[in-house]
Amino acid sequence: MRLPFIHPPQDKVVAVANDLIVRFGREAHDEALHLAEVAARMRANKNRHLYFLAAREIERSLADTEPG
Repeated sequence: MRLPFIHPPQDKVVAVANDLIVRFGREAHDEALHLAEVAARMRANKNRHLYFLAAREIERSLADTEPG
């Protein structure tokens, strides 16, 4: 069971990941982790979780585009 106030919908995670990839390119993963850390310091757990999931999505996306 997914709790919407804890687990963001997958389409939102993908949208955030895509936005970060467009903005930061190969550095998107690091930026997502940085934003998750900032959110954690602000005690914004919902955003922290969103950026953590976005970082995982970015990692998958970039791995799919790696040559060879």
